[in-house]
Formats: sequence, structure tokens, C-alpha cells
Amino acid sequence: MQWNSSLVQEKISFNFKNPDLLFLSLSDPSYAKQINQPESDNERLESLGKTLLDLIVIDYLYHHFPYLTISKMTALRDKLLEKEKLTQLWFSLGLGESYPFLDVNEERHRLRVKRSNPFEKSLKALVGAIHVDRGFSQSYNWVNKQLIAPLLERHQKDDQKRVNPSKQLTLLGQTLLKAVSFDYLYRLLPYVNPGQLSQLSKTLISKKQQTEYLNKLTTEDWEIITTEQDKISKKSFPSLLGAMFIHFDNENPKTRYRNSRKWFREKCINEDEVLYEAIASLLKDGIPQKWIIREILGYKGKDYDRGRTRFHELMDQSGATIISIEEEEQ
Repeated sequence: MQWNSSLVQEKISFNFKNPDLLFLSLSDPSYAKQINQPESDNERLESLGKTLLDLIVIDYLYHHFPYLTISKMTALRDKLLEKEKLTQLWFSLGLGESYPFLDVNEERHRLRVKRSNPFEKSLKALVGAIHVDRGFSQSYNWVNKQLIAPLLERHQKDDQKRVNPSKQLTLLGQTLLKAVSFDYLYRLLPYVNPGQLSQLSKTLISKKQQTEYLNKLTTEDWEIITTEQDKISKKSFPSLLGAMFIHFDNENPKTRYRNSRKWFREKCINEDEVLYEAIASLLKDGIPQKWIIREILGYKGKDYDRGRTRFHELMDQSGATIISIEEEEQ
């Protein structure tokens, strides 16, 4: 299909380094099936974008509306991210009449009034695509300009007294944890569907895992966040993660998310365990071992034999018996 990426980029006031990501964010599952590429739709980006939108809004409210109680902060977040508002934004950008790419019989004006529709989903996917293409700082700035500031800027008060600072920090950390865990899995596991990514993410952010993360931390980790010590509950990993985010924000706002994600990955995650859980889930769903080695582990062509060794190392170290369903010869 021939399409003009510059036209869309002009409408959204954002230039992509990789226009293919923009195209993917605009590809509804119905369209992907139409062109016989069912795995090339915007559902993964939509799920990523959803977690990022939550974080962007909470991050904004934490810094600009510190005087709000937790209940009011979360209510305002939910109000900003209503599906109707996201749909409205999509059309106000001038995208609704032509995008996303669809293969449905229903006319766009009828789809628009549905609570769950391809327009609000593509808005989330677009945020995810901006993030993957240019990073969190750029996606934050874009959402702030297009969605948050027009609705909230005029309502902001001069009052900077923070209400329930420890609870606000925990809310920020909880939202950040969901974002960085899904983002990590999105990058680690290409082509894995969003449903499986969500299940794996739930494991990464479970209470059990959070306790294990806390046990892995050193005195040096706690010393990094001395300026936020009075707000932190040492029994709450989200509280600590939120404080780490603030620490990185103070160092450089443009890299606060990236550094938080890196810290989480290096300090808390056992990647082999994550890969084992992911591969076991894929095998259970009937995904061929050969595909997993090539597409998930990244061993293709002449490297395939090394990939097969790596596959068995991952699965054997967990004491699991995996039935090989690799049927084809290399």
C-alpha cells in the first residue's frame, strides 16, 4: 500500500524517525487481516500506549497538582483518559475520516459513537509508537500538548503544598511499575501478543515479586534516594520506585523514565526466568519451538544451532520437561 506518512505527521505535529512505526499504529486488526499480515496490527502498541498514558497523566498530576488527594488525582486521571475524550482528540487531529486503516463494513461516524472503537485504540497505539520511536520524554510532551494542557492548564493553582506525599509517591511508583514492566516485555518479546504480555506483566508486578525486588536492593540503592526518604515506606517497592523516578527526574527530566527502566531491569529482573515463563506459555499455546528460537531468542540462519542450545539451557535450568515440537529440519 502506498501512503503518505508526511501527511499524518503534519496532522499530529510529530515527525517519526521510523515511519513504519506510525503505519503500524494506524493498522487496525481488521486491516491487518485484510492484507494477510494478522501479526502486523496495532494491538501491541495499543497495550503499551495504555500503560504509558496512565504514567504520563499521573506524572503530570504529581508535579502540577500536588494539592490533590489520591482519590481526586485518580478520578482526574480517569476523566482525562475517558475513551470518549481519546476519540474526540483523534478526530480533532483530523485523523478520524481516513485513519486508522480499517476493513469493516460499518461507517466511521457510526463507529465513533461506540464506547470502544478503533479511534481511541489507535490514539493509544500512537502514543506507544511515539515512545518506541523517540522515547518517553517525547511521548510525554506530545500528550501534554495535545491532551492534558488544553484541559487542565487553566485550572492549575499556585498551591504547591503536597497532600499525602507518601501516598502520592506510591501511586506514582505503582503506575511507573506497570509501565516499565510492560515496556520491558514489549521489547524483550517481539511478536508475542498483548494478552500474553499482560499476563507476564502481572507476574512481574505481583506482590510476591515486589517483595523479592526489595530483598535484592542494597544500601547503595537506598542512599540514592535520600531526598525522598521521608516519603518512602521501606516495605513498599512502588514507593521506592517512585522515589527513584523522582531522583532521576532531578538529574535529568529527559532521561528519567529510561534510567528508571534500566535500573528496574538491572536491579530487579532475572531475564532468564522471564524468558522461561514466556517460552513455556508460548509452547503451551502451540507455538513451534523453531519460531521461538528465531523470532523470540533472535537466532536465525547460521546461528540457529546456538539458539537451540540456548533454548534448552533456558528450559532445563528451571527443572522443566519441555516437549519439543520442532518438526522441520533447519
